[in-house]
Amino acid sequence: MADCNTEMAGEFTEKCGYRPKQGVAEKWYGNWKDIDSVATQMANRNTKVSVLVLKAGKKIFKAAGNDKSHIAKSALAVGDFSNGYIHTDEYVPIYIGENEAERIQELADGARVFTINKMIDKGINGEIQYRIAGLESGMVITNDDFSSAENSGTSKIICATKEGEEEATRLKIWNPAGGIVDIEAWLDDNVYVAPVIP
Repeated sequence: MADCNTEMAGEFTEKCGYRPKQGVAEKWYGNWKDIDSVATQMANRNTKVSVLVLKAGKKIFKAAGNDKSHIAKSALAVGDFSNGYIHTDEYVPIYIGENEAERIQELADGARVFTINKMIDKGINGEIQYRIAGLESGMVITNDDFSSAENSGTSKIICATKEGEEEATRLKIWNPAGGIVDIEAWLDDNVYVAPVIP
């Protein structure tokens, strides 16, 4: 059994009891142009988001689903001039109504999205971490496949970093000063809630 205090390489150390089995439990998405890039603050060589701010009146949307329908990926792309990361976000909507169809069409018409992913470590520690994809340049739609035969009718929607616009870092860790409590309060304040029609 490995020693929890043994250095793996450089400053990378093994955490006691850690088993890398992360999955995406919940997902939110928003229009990349709705981010207030001036007020948003980052740290740790831009790998950590300490303050996330939307422009006035803008909201993000909850992507209904489960840990089997949400996938977020990040891959290093080595280019001729610089290295960068391609983010890929995959989502299988459980339901597509009028509002969801409109969001998909916005993507098809050229809109870009960023996503917030609630990552849960399914190992011994059971940690929760929020990661953001597409914060620097947004992601464009690359796939919208609908099948009436699969899972009683589902669509698979994939968004990815646009070619030639790779981001500087992998998925950014969202870690404000107040931690998880601040994130959950931010989500409560900024998630779109459909108006109740009497």
